[in-house]
Amino acid sequence: MRRESVLSDVEKESFEIKKFIFHIIIENQLQPIYLDEVELEPEQVLFFKQRLIDVSEGVQHIFTDRDKSEFVTDCTDLLKDIEKNFVRTSKKLAYAFRTNHTKSTVDGVFVTAIVSVQQNRDLIFIVKIDHRKVYQYHLKGAKALLTELTQTFVEDKKAVQKSALIDITDYYAWDVLARERNPPAKKAIRDYFAAFLTVVEKDTPSSLTPKAASSIRQWAINNRVELDSEQDVSSYKSRAIGYLMGTSIFKTDDFIDAVIMDEDETRKRKLKSSLKAFLDEVGLSGQSFIPNKNSLTPATKKHVRETAEKVKIEWEGDPEENNITIPVVKDRNDGMYHILIKTSSISILDKA
Repeated sequence: MRRESVLSDVEKESFEIKKFIFHIIIENQLQPIYLDEVELEPEQVLFFKQRLIDVSEGVQHIFTDRDKSEFVTDCTDLLKDIEKNFVRTSKKLAYAFRTNHTKSTVDGVFVTAIVSVQQNRDLIFIVKIDHRKVYQYHLKGAKALLTELTQTFVEDKKAVQKSALIDITDYYAWDVLARERNPPAKKAIRDYFAAFLTVVEKDTPSSLTPKAASSIRQWAINNRVELDSEQDVSSYKSRAIGYLMGTSIFKTDDFIDAVIMDEDETRKRKLKSSLKAFLDEVGLSGQSFIPNKNSLTPATKKHVRETAEKVKIEWEGDPEENNITIPVVKDRNDGMYHILIKTSSISILDKA
C-alpha cells in the first residue's frame, strides 16, 4: 500500500546528495547556460542539503499519464543509469523548464539533484533559485565601500521560486511534491509548471478541508492523555474548524498554531511537534489550498459524546462557549468523569 505521508523529519535528516548540478537561466535568453559539472566542498554539501530539506514539502500531485509523460521518461532514465544519464538529462530538464516558461523570468539557476533517503531509495529534486542581491563591504579606514555580489546562493527560502520533489516509484501515494513562492489564486502551482511536470493535484480542497478537521479529531483522540486536562477533544477540533472557516489559504504552520493553545509552554511545544508528525503521516503537511467551507457539513462540525449510561451530548463550536466542560481524565476520588453543563433553560424533546 502506498504511503499517504509526506517526508518525516527522520527521512529529511537522512538525505545524502548523490548527484548535484545546476544550469544558469538568464532572463533574456531562451536557452540556459549549461554546466557539465559542479564540485561541492563538504561544507557546501551541507549547505545544499539544508536547502533541499527546506523545500521537501509541497502540495501533493500525481502524474496525469505516466506512460505518455516525457518528464516521467526523463526522470526514469535519470535513475536508471545515474553516471551515464545525469548531466545529459539535467540539461534536457533545464531546457524544458525554460521553454515552458514563456513569460519573463528572474535570473537564477535550475538545480537538479538526486538524493538518497535512508540509504534505500532515491528521490529527484528540481529547484529554480533566483539570484538575490547581496552586498559585500570593504573597510578603508573608517569608510565602508559596498560592492554588489552577483550570482550568489543565499539561505533565504524566498530565493526559491519553484521546487518539486519527485518519486517515480510506488512508495508514496503522491508522485510529486510541488510548490511555488507565489502561487496563483486557487491553484497550487502555475499552469506552465504543472505542464512541465505533467501533473495534477492529487486532492481537491473539497476533500482536504474535511480531512483537516477529522485529522485533528483523530490526533486529539490518540493523544488524549497528553492534552490539557481542561480541554476536551472537541476544543481542538473546534479551533481547527474555526481556522478552516476563517483563513483564505491553508498553511500547515498556521493551522498548528491555531489548533494548539496551551498556557503550559513545555506541553505546547510537545503537542505542536506531535501534531506536525501526525499531519506528516496523513499527508496534510505542506499542502496549500483554499478551504472549501461548504464541505464542512453540519455533521462534520457537530460534536457528540455518549456516556456509559447512554446519555448523549451534542453541540457545535467550542464546548466552553456552550457552557460545557468535559474533562480529559477521570476524577481521582471516584474514578468518574465529572461533566459540567450550565444552561439558562432546558427544553423537553421527548418523542411521543
